[in-house]
Amino acid sequence: MRSATSEPMQALLARFQEIVEAEQDRLRVANLAVEEIETALRRAREAQRVAAARHGEAAATYAAVQGYVGGQSKEPGVGALGEGGASPSGSSSTASGAGHTPPGRAVQHLIVDVMDIGQVIPLAVIYDGVRRLRPGTTNSAIRSALSILHKTGAVENVRRSVYRLLKIPEDYKPKTT
Repeated sequence: MRSATSEPMQALLARFQEIVEAEQDRLRVANLAVEEIETALRRAREAQRVAAARHGEAAATYAAVQGYVGGQSKEPGVGALGEGGASPSGSSSTASGAGHTPPGRAVQHLIVDVMDIGQVIPLAVIYDGVRRLRPGTTNSAIRSALSILHKTGAVENVRRSVYRLLKIPEDYKPKTT
């Protein structure tokens, strides 16, 4: 009689073993899919970081050239981009003026100018402060500069869109008025 009860149990155990093996295969496929997605995400984040850094440098170079060409112009109202000196953001191009800093100044330094060490400051306030110093600076150029400051350990991202200046960067040049 023992063999009669063990046959159904053996069949049940065999069925459970099949289920475990099938689920193990599904788990293996899911783990591989996650690894592929994580690899793609790492590549995309690296491409984003490089693009942000390149954009920040391009924006800073553009501002420097715009200021240089604007300073070379003898005709009033003619700046780096022709009549009126309109920049791509639509703001007026001015090489110098009340409340403006020299155009060759890095956006990272402008950010340091508007922050105090230890001060927790929202991104919107940083945008406003930098634009008071250099009108027409784009949000993405400011975010890119913040990213660079964060990577060098000068700025801490306290939470989403809120930053704290931890230290003055070594290459910082005090603002000139």
